Amino acid sequence: MAEKKWYNVFVSVEDEEKKGEQTQAAEGQRRLEIAEPELEQPVARVGEELPSFEAIFQAFGIKEPANGFTVYRAEELLKSVYLKNASPEIRRSALMVALEALRIPPEEVIQDAVKRDKALTQFEKIEERRLRELEQKKSEENKRLQEEMERIFNEIREKMEDNNSMLKETREKFQSWQQDKEKEEQRLSNVLQYFVAQEVPEQTHTTKRRRSTSSEN
Repeated sequence: MAEKKWYNVFVSVEDEEKKGEQTQAAEGQRRLEIAEPELEQPVARVGEELPSFEAIFQAFGIKEPANGFTVYRAEELLKSVYLKNASPEIRRSALMVALEALRIPPEEVIQDAVKRDKALTQFEKIEERRLRELEQKKSEENKRLQEEMERIFNEIREKMEDNNSMLKETREKFQSWQQDKEKEEQRLSNVLQYFVAQEVPEQTHTTKRRRSTSSEN
């Protein structure tokens, strides 16, 4: 967070250690007592988008003053085309003249700016706390999801191992059955061969002659 040196000039703080420096820095200036703004209503959000500055100001009860001269009106005046090339001192003088003409004390503009700045700082703290809580919540959720993922992974791995084991066992049983089948088929074949007529081998001419000679004698 950037240091806001202008607080030392316009805003009273409780840090005793800095009071001496602030007294010197604020010599001739009127310092203001500006309390920390309180959150009056929930900050309007659109989904998860961070709210606009105007929504933050409204949530902290910061309203436009009755005269309508906010710090942003002062900004518009300082950015006027008439002061475009003017020095900072001339711009300051022109701003003071305009405020005097409108009978608006400079302190009111300072208060408006500081209130808005404090509201932004307060919202920043709220949002930082919200972010830390969200980080812790999501971290715990991620831890649970990691544990759940590991549990499911282990279950799936065990299921896959069971499937592979069952497949291997089934394959081995089938292969064993195939071997038994071949043996059974051979067994059947051994019996059935006796039910098939055996072919008589063709006799040779020499055998026929021997038989003829034997008959004649």
